[in-house]
Amino acid sequence: MRLFIAINFNTLTIDRLAGQQKAIKEKARRGNFSHRDNLHLTLAFIGERPIEDVAVFKEIIDALEIPAFQLELDHVGFFSRNGSDIWWVGVAKNPVLEALQHTVAVKLRSAGFPVESRRFTAHITLARETRLKRSEDRNLLAGPIKAIQTMAKRVSLMESTRIDGRLTYIEIYGKDLPKK
Repeated sequence: MRLFIAINFNTLTIDRLAGQQKAIKEKARRGNFSHRDNLHLTLAFIGERPIEDVAVFKEIIDALEIPAFQLELDHVGFFSRNGSDIWWVGVAKNPVLEALQHTVAVKLRSAGFPVESRRFTAHITLARETRLKRSEDRNLLAGPIKAIQTMAKRVSLMESTRIDGRLTYIEIYGKDLPKK
């Protein structure tokens, strides 16, 4: 099973993210655009694990004590990789999100699972392997956007799988964060 821990979004937030994605798609020559049902915020990528490990990940999620909190998605950016770009919507600095991600990473490491050592950059991936029609369009697309306000209400253990050839993310476990 290919697993990760994430925050998923409500329909209104996904609609707004899809609008940002559409703007990139219109300026792209090519790209691998995330399916709208797969738009999420990754807290920790776990990778390939046997089904027997799922119980440990459930315990880690169940031990989280951070209450539900506000997120502000406020800018579009990209990472350049091998001659193409990965486009994303970024999250405004958020100490509660950073504490949640740090807690998840520490608990995974304590349980013996490797976690990326790169600094956490909170973002929602919109497209991979993207090449724009005109390089100057990067300046039009990247930067501040009208902020998308949303609540992080649940932490989910997600499986990444292919169904009928399409990459699909399925929640296999989740915990609602307590209300403040």
